[in-house]
Amino acid sequence: MSQPATSMNHGGRFHIDDRGTRYCSIFPNIGEGDINVTVVEPHAAALWHRHDRQADYQIVVKGALKIGMCNMSADPFLEEVDEWRKIRNKHMLTHWPQDEPFVKWHVLSERNANEGPLYIPPGIWHGCVNYTNEQAILIYHITNKYDGTDEDRCSVEDMGWIIE
Repeated sequence: MSQPATSMNHGGRFHIDDRGTRYCSIFPNIGEGDINVTVVEPHAAALWHRHDRQADYQIVVKGALKIGMCNMSADPFLEEVDEWRKIRNKHMLTHWPQDEPFVKWHVLSERNANEGPLYIPPGIWHGCVNYTNEQAILIYHITNKYDGTDEDRCSVEDMGWIIE
């Protein structure tokens, strides 16, 4: 169950819910953006959100995550729709829109962290799935300080999907 974020020393934020634990804006003197840490619980999914102005740089330093990037249209910019369908089926979505989105999945783990962070540009829907039996640690830099005004969330209800 989600609870409001609580304050940390030096202006940071701490938030915990059934998907994981987040430590946000933990380095307050960074001029642009935030550096955040999320501990993602096994089999948890945090899907989907996007930003108009902010870009994300994400790296997994412990465990493994599938990071999805989705343009929510029939444009072949992003592909691998079968992976989207697997997530849909796991969460028991029984109705799906006619124009299925294209999703590109990136597996980030401690084993490929040496390749550097994944860049997620503004405007792209994104989220993550911990497909393992272990917690994963995601560190991400967002290019703007979080203020709650530059985020759209896409719930299954917003999309007209039916969950049984």
